[in-house]
Amino acid sequence: MPDIINYEVACLQTITRQVSLTDDEQLDRDIRANIARICELIDYVTSFGNSDVKLVVTPEYAVNGNFRVINLDAWCRIATTVPGPYTDIFAEKAKARKIYLAVNMLEVHPDFPRRFFNCSMLFGPNGKILIKHWKNNNNCWVFPYTTPADIYTEFVAKFGRENLFPVAKTEIGNIGLITCGELGFPENARCTAMNGAEVLCHLTSEPNNMSHGDSRNWKGLRTARAYENKCYLAAANIGLYEGGLRGLHDSHGDSAIHYFDGSITNEIQGPGEATIKCRINLNDLRLSKTRPFHPTSIRAQLYAKEYASWPSWPNDGFAEKPIESIEDTRAIFRALVKERQARGIDRAPIDFNGH
Repeated sequence: MPDIINYEVACLQTITRQVSLTDDEQLDRDIRANIARICELIDYVTSFGNSDVKLVVTPEYAVNGNFRVINLDAWCRIATTVPGPYTDIFAEKAKARKIYLAVNMLEVHPDFPRRFFNCSMLFGPNGKILIKHWKNNNNCWVFPYTTPADIYTEFVAKFGRENLFPVAKTEIGNIGLITCGELGFPENARCTAMNGAEVLCHLTSEPNNMSHGDSRNWKGLRTARAYENKCYLAAANIGLYEGGLRGLHDSHGDSAIHYFDGSITNEIQGPGEATIKCRINLNDLRLSKTRPFHPTSIRAQLYAKEYASWPSWPNDGFAEKPIESIEDTRAIFRALVKERQARGIDRAPIDFNGH
């Protein structure tokens, strides 16, 4: 099939219903209700005879999300297999609308008992899952999902190192996946771009926490990731949280599509349920990569030695046992803080007693 270099990408900013923890039938109804609404919005952005949408991006936690402290067994119960009965629905929708579709789910995998994963995936217009990406970052302070680093040796043996930062090479360009807080660690987008990504799908569920500048920072981070990697970036955030402790309006929304120079080409202003789409031109992007730009001139060999000597999150830290709670990962985080201070990289803050 010949390349399609000029087309539209759409982002869905959805209402997400928190799924039930106590009733399996209600859990199934909640998940299916979330999927049904996503599918309605897919129909909307690809209909009316004037759509050239080839790629649709949906938010993180939009299918089987939960926003409260629960134990590992409960997390595993609300997670689902990939592929499975819920992914089948998205597969049929991708086939019916002839689109590429980026979706996020919490996943359980038969090879890893008592673990769950934060999984983003890309469906092709043939209904097949082309790539699957287990979130690499942000488990140390939020939810106790396992990341590839936590089981690094087994992950690489089973799936290959290329699937740490997978890229689908398609007729609408090379597509990569970034999940929520991974955006704050530039290595995720960089390594995905190093594997050839031209379009980064950012599936996210960003809070409305102005005390830490979150909503302001997310926009700046997306601008930086698009610019420094010369990639289009399409970010879909949750619009509203229904039935969750997180609060109905805890998302700042602001889903956006960025040009490869970082500028915003279309965005949703604030929270709420909405959709956007925007045209991208892969030839412009590919032409820009023949001119002087950052990724080509990156001093990777120089930086690699600095990374190797830096105290960092360990590979295989949870290879032998699952992460039971966020206290397990917070312990590693606190140990790294102390090590960095002991090695003189960071200086300890002064406590309330002036010490």
